[in-house]
Amino acid sequence: MNLKFVSSIVHPKDGPGTGLPEFAFIGRSNVGKSSLINMLAGRKSLAKTSSSPGKTRTINHYLEEDLLFYLVDLPGYGYAKLSKVEKAKLEQIINSYILKSPALRNTFILVDARHEPLKQDAGFMSWMIRNNKPFVILFTKTDKLSKPGQRKLQTDYIKGLQRFLPGFIPGMITTSSTTRVGREEIENLIKKMMLI
Repeated sequence: MNLKFVSSIVHPKDGPGTGLPEFAFIGRSNVGKSSLINMLAGRKSLAKTSSSPGKTRTINHYLEEDLLFYLVDLPGYGYAKLSKVEKAKLEQIINSYILKSPALRNTFILVDARHEPLKQDAGFMSWMIRNNKPFVILFTKTDKLSKPGQRKLQTDYIKGLQRFLPGFIPGMITTSSTTRVGREEIENLIKKMMLI
């Protein structure tokens, strides 16, 4: 992807406002979101990575200059070290963008492939379902799994997810910022969604 950083905002109304399709990326803190964005861009430092989780506190827009869409980096959820006030503020930023952005076509929810379905992830997915907002799960850090683990990943995750969301089967893509797995699949899915 030919991504270029455009803006960093707090309120959706302050976004680019060009009407171009937007595709949001979100996940728990330390899930590898910045690394995945850099992998998609083919650049190491477009999105800033950090060893301290929860550094993204704003809505960051990256313009894909060839296909003409925005990749939107949202603040993560699940910061253990933030105060209740700070958590509520970030939640408001996220909710406001997802519910009120007319250009949003899809949200990619990143989950760490090494963990079984977590309550926080399932809770966010449930909120998306209740609000009729489409999403696709992106598994990150899959290179850290064994080969058998990689093959069973999606099946095992769906089984675990049934505890929280009975009967729900999400769209899923396996990724790795290290091996670049999933890059083409994500780009092809975005292209398809832009035609809808």
